[in-house]
Amino acid sequence: MSDVLAAPDVSGRTASNPSDVSKGVTELTFSLSSAELARIRDAAEHCVTADIVADPEEFTARAVRAASSLSAELLDGLRMFRRYGSPLGGLLVRGCPVFDIPSTPADPAALTGTTLTAAGIFGIVSAVVGDQYGFKPELGGTVVQDVVPVRGLEQTQQSVSSAEELSCHVESAFAEDRPDFVALLCLRADHDRVAATTLSPIESVLPLLDADTIGILREQRFKTAVDASFLDGIGTTDPIQIGPIQVLSGSPQRPRVRADFAETTGMDDAAQAALGALKQCVDKVAVPVLLQPGDLLFVDNHRAFHGRRPYRAHWDGADRWLLRTSLTRDLSRSEDRRPFDGRIVDTDYSRGDDVLRG
Repeated sequence: MSDVLAAPDVSGRTASNPSDVSKGVTELTFSLSSAELARIRDAAEHCVTADIVADPEEFTARAVRAASSLSAELLDGLRMFRRYGSPLGGLLVRGCPVFDIPSTPADPAALTGTTLTAAGIFGIVSAVVGDQYGFKPELGGTVVQDVVPVRGLEQTQQSVSSAEELSCHVESAFAEDRPDFVALLCLRADHDRVAATTLSPIESVLPLLDADTIGILREQRFKTAVDASFLDGIGTTDPIQIGPIQVLSGSPQRPRVRADFAETTGMDDAAQAALGALKQCVDKVAVPVLLQPGDLLFVDNHRAFHGRRPYRAHWDGADRWLLRTSLTRDLSRSEDRRPFDGRIVDTDYSRGDDVLRG
């Protein structure tokens, strides 16, 4: 497939107008001729016929093979993001074909998105950035998940909430096997076009923090709770606290981040104050990205926090609908927690050595 995508904009443009919700994100644009569109659709449908749920290994293998036929420009842009990340913490690919989209499902457990041609496109483009994988406690570990509003969970701190702002966080902050990247493909926007995903890159946050606060955030003086969606999956409602952890680690200039502001707390007063200062700065620099159908957003899960603005769900079949997948640079890191060297991490988070007891 020749020249499938336009040349990437990798200049790292920043927003000059706060009302422009996307210019702060490095962008690529998906542009296809009618013949190329037909070929990429065939490839995507071939991926989906492998059955993402029953055979995620075959689905991803087909996606990897198909990814090699993407344009050199797109491949270069995706590989640059995988290798170097982005000063803005994300990469936005616009114009991905999503083809025929049914009514928004009411229940993510129905796994409706896994049957769509759009899931194949999602897998093909995502394969360049990392290996797709899942977590058994969350929707059985399916590697492509539906993010839709769920009635009764509007006010929770889960991805299926709607009326409540989803606090800035690192995906699966409690897990050593947390993703290197999180990918979100928009199939349908919310009715009012207000449910922006927010990105807060650590490069923008650090200059706002004093040295003492940064020093505390680098110490193992914090704990974080296992997400409620994972608790449901392991059959418990009892909170599980992981710790002690560092919120910042690694390079002084570009540290890795690990916190979920709805779940992470300091283990002493000074640590809690430092975490509060960090949250203020994260919220201050947040760049809103209003995803439209066909927008695919990659989030650097080690260098940026992400969240979501609140919105009103209607449950009329036309609500906001995203596909989500977790990506890793190195699947072997979790080998001892993936039965039969599959793609699903299966571990009991209540039994780990890092669980705080008593």
